[in-house]
Amino acid sequence: MIGKQQWAMFILLVWAVACFMILHRGPYGIEEQAAKAVLLDWSIADHVANSIVTLGVPDFRSLIWFPLSFIFPGQVLAAKAAMIGLVALTAWGLYRWMEGRGGEEPGMLATGLWLISPVTLLQIDHLSPGIGVVASFVAAYWTDKAYRAQPRMLGGMFFAQLGLAAFVVSLHPVGLVYPALLAWDWHKNPVTPLQKRFFLGGLGAVTLMSLLLSWGWSGVYWFHNPMPDMMPLWHHFSEYEGSDLTFLNGLLVALLLFLLAWTLLSRRKVAQLTLLGRCLWWGTLVSLLNGDATFVLLGMTLLLYMGLEGVLAWGALRLGFAKQRGWVLLLLFFVSTVAMQSDRDWYEYGRQQMLTAQDQLIQTMALTVEQEREAAEKAHAPEPRIRVASQWPARTMMACRCDALPLPPVTKDAGSQLAMMKGLTHLILTPGDSGNIGLVRNLSLLGNEVETQSLQQGGVMLAIKAPRLDPAKPQPALEEPAPPAPGDPIK
Repeated sequence: MIGKQQWAMFILLVWAVACFMILHRGPYGIEEQAAKAVLLDWSIADHVANSIVTLGVPDFRSLIWFPLSFIFPGQVLAAKAAMIGLVALTAWGLYRWMEGRGGEEPGMLATGLWLISPVTLLQIDHLSPGIGVVASFVAAYWTDKAYRAQPRMLGGMFFAQLGLAAFVVSLHPVGLVYPALLAWDWHKNPVTPLQKRFFLGGLGAVTLMSLLLSWGWSGVYWFHNPMPDMMPLWHHFSEYEGSDLTFLNGLLVALLLFLLAWTLLSRRKVAQLTLLGRCLWWGTLVSLLNGDATFVLLGMTLLLYMGLEGVLAWGALRLGFAKQRGWVLLLLFFVSTVAMQSDRDWYEYGRQQMLTAQDQLIQTMALTVEQEREAAEKAHAPEPRIRVASQWPARTMMACRCDALPLPPVTKDAGSQLAMMKGLTHLILTPGDSGNIGLVRNLSLLGNEVETQSLQQGGVMLAIKAPRLDPAKPQPALEEPAPPAPGDPIK
């Protein structure tokens, strides 16, 4: 007879297959930091030059995709498939957490809505850090529970918690919530004083190491407007349709923020009972300072698993069991219908190969590289040496399969800027970004040295007319000694 766990695994398998079919194909739509991590794995698997030299140290998401890079090198879909598996494990852990708290029914409903949410789907497709943050919080709860059940100092669960702390801190600033809460738990409720000293010392060391490697969380912005990342919940994808503030969008965002605030206030005591609840509660508050997609995912997770439980408890007292179930079923039907409609729209965008403004610029660069290589091949000429300086070097390298470097630093004058760009053939950037103002000013003074090849909404692609490329150094020829003259001794 098939048990409950077997049915749950079968449903997760069906969801994983359906989710994989919805995902976008191709190297576009990936976050810059995720692209860095994927490129590092590919470079190790293919035994080529390490991308850390030019792109910097990525976060620890590379550990998730590292094994698959040896089996499917160069395949972005393999990384997305790994994210699907991570989401399935996270959903299972969230449901078991709710089941252990006596909330089996709200846990089942919340898990279903969490899996079909377009926010979760976009996190998978963009290889975003939010999935890793939520998965780390869930794993933190279960590893802490397992360690306290069998407290073996310097055992597997001891180092698993330290590794989780280093992993989640490297992803996003909100990751600091986990080591902070874990250290507070060990300060207030240690297993033994000796284990407390060992644990706090190790936790502080790995957190500091991860902070130094992250060095400010490149690509993470503060006080970002969360509205564009919330609108996919009602099938409005701002990256394709624009993020104009309409009355309906503003009203829905205000409603969601009100429900989230109500959940934070009304369920704060319940959230503090477990480590996972505290991580979600404090993580939502801290990530509000960023206001990015990670905040939206954490807020949605808290709203579903804590807010829905509160709504069911309130409805059972005020409306009665029968009326409450009717309203809940009607609400679930409406929310799931809107979510699946959003998922379908996202699939249509992928099927039509629609790209964001930035990805269109990167695709133009990739097509230019492909055309130059094809022309050289038809002319039986050596493959052209193309080296691009990009505002998004990892994403450009992944799409173009060519050398890509970060944008050069700004110099005091245009002549020095040209000397700084020695060896480059192309540049792609967004002129309107505040960080590019000095570089754009110097480029505009170069005159005929730089040519605009494509001007688009996402930015501009420039070509250096006479790139200063160092010729490839020929291999030194081995000089053979002259043959000995007749009568000379042989050396």
